[in-house]
Amino acid sequence: AAVLVQVVRQETDLAGYLVTLSFAIGAGVPMLAIALAGRRVIGKLGFFTSRSELLRKVFGVIIILSVAFIASGVNIGSIQAGEKTETAGSIDTGKLEDALPEPYPAPDFSGIATWINSKPLTMNELRGKVVLVDFWTYSCINCVRTFPYIKSWDEKYRDDGLVIVGVHSPEFEFEKDPGNVKKAVASNGIQYPVALDNNFDTWRNFNNKYWPAHYLIDRDGRVVYTHFGEGKYDVTENNIRYLLGLKGDTEKGKSMPAPYSANQTPETYLGYGRADSYHGVGDISRDQPFYYKFPESMPRDSWALDGKWTVGGEKITSGAPGSSLRLNFAAKKVFLVLG
Repeated sequence: AAVLVQVVRQETDLAGYLVTLSFAIGAGVPMLAIALAGRRVIGKLGFFTSRSELLRKVFGVIIILSVAFIASGVNIGSIQAGEKTETAGSIDTGKLEDALPEPYPAPDFSGIATWINSKPLTMNELRGKVVLVDFWTYSCINCVRTFPYIKSWDEKYRDDGLVIVGVHSPEFEFEKDPGNVKKAVASNGIQYPVALDNNFDTWRNFNNKYWPAHYLIDRDGRVVYTHFGEGKYDVTENNIRYLLGLKGDTEKGKSMPAPYSANQTPETYLGYGRADSYHGVGDISRDQPFYYKFPESMPRDSWALDGKWTVGGEKITSGAPGSSLRLNFAAKKVFLVLG
């Protein structure tokens, strides 16, 4: 996300170049070393050279078995640990779990373009409250999957002194539009304050690097617990209750969405900016109308176009009736960001 933020903010200072260069070196050097070392090892092992035909057959069988296993839809995670259903409020330990070893003063909100569901807030005004800061962006499916839990906490603990602030730091240009964000807030039933951090000023104040990211702040204005990504909802709720001074069992058994399955189709981006999963006939024609055609077959988790489309860096626009988008996916539901 650090490199992505440099791109979103279009930073061209020395720090921005160093971050991007470090990322490129970190990704490229290990791969080069592995390739060179692998070539030398294979060249010295005559055993493999003399039995190359047998090895090809063995690996061919392994590939066929792997494809069959993937096609079966079995979730490896459920085999290893059993399929678990997340529930809101499954623990109450009476202490702060996974607490930061050194709490620090919560950074303030800055550079906020618009506030939704609230007047402008400051950390100083929120002293005496327990505050959960949630960094999100509305096209991020990982963020969307956290909403049932966050909304549940807002409903249950608002009257006890919990204030949730959703800091919307946009990944794409269209997510900077306040109108689009307001629609997303309304459609997702979000009633807590949302701050539009279009220039990533608050993101940088918190030194944040992830969507979603949660920062839990005690009544004295200190960040005492953080969690990045999905999961650990029971721990987060336990810590909210602890800071609020609440004791006893939480509402057990409340149905929540099942955890993300490792073998379902991941988040997919439409546009040439991140078109790794594009699998159409021919290359993408950038930023101009073009007639596309579906391929005869598509690998899983890939997408393709048919008909007239204009493909931009972050979006695709239909240019004629009947134009189609195809996604070869493995999931119960598919969500598409439209704007």
